Amino acid sequence: MTAKQQPENFEELDALEIFLLRNNTRLTHQELLVLGAAINGKTNAEISEEICRSIATVKTHKNHIIRKLGLNGKDGFRRYLLKMAHIGFKEKKNQP
Repeated sequence: MTAKQQPENFEELDALEIFLLRNNTRLTHQELLVLGAAINGKTNAEISEEICRSIATVKTHKNHIIRKLGLNGKDGFRRYLLKMAHIGFKEKKNQP
């Protein structure tokens, strides 16, 4: 990874991955980066620049995330992002 590709907070990304795995959801590394950035309120353009991929690729990753999480389209994804941003996955990561 180049410096530009590194996530802002490795601990947060690890916590997100653990949370997802405990909920039987496995994302690719790129999908995890996209989801983490989206939870932090970044736009597609900002995510695209951060992970050095096109905006179309970011949108594709988001569609894969929506499918893997079983969400109801883009509206379901927005609600999920709000929930994760406000409630947070960190509170739940230590639960069995």
